[in-house]
Amino acid sequence: MEVEVTRDEQLRALAALEAVVGNDDAALTVLAGDAEELPLAALLAAYGQYVFRRVLFVMFGVDATMDRDEVVRLVAEINGDPMARVLFLLAGALRDQAALADNGPSAVKLIGKTILGVIHAVSDADDQDALALLGAMRDQILESD
Repeated sequence: MEVEVTRDEQLRALAALEAVVGNDDAALTVLAGDAEELPLAALLAAYGQYVFRRVLFVMFGVDATMDRDEVVRLVAEINGDPMARVLFLLAGALRDQAALADNGPSAVKLIGKTILGVIHAVSDADDQDALALLGAMRDQILESD
């Protein structure tokens, strides 16, 4: 089941990924939030699923200007692609890992490192490039107001 991630949750997830890159346990502890918020491990798993979907859309050329029939055709291609199926499986594994995790920095870092690993694998980005990409993603969210 896919969890929708709100704008504020996306910003929190991006901050958590930046803290993972910086190995900043103190920031992860603050970002863990309170009982009213989605646990950080679960949030990162949901955000990872969102990122994986965006990566696949970019890889397959899906964009907002396409008509419905073209999007349906490309989504069918995505669903049939072995790499896409691996990403779907990985997203499910992250969700399962988050369900079993406490909300401490160690579990959050494992999930975050997997998401960053996918970003590295599809973009050849190093940690500095990943930080720039995360910053650009945050700017995009903030500009959408």
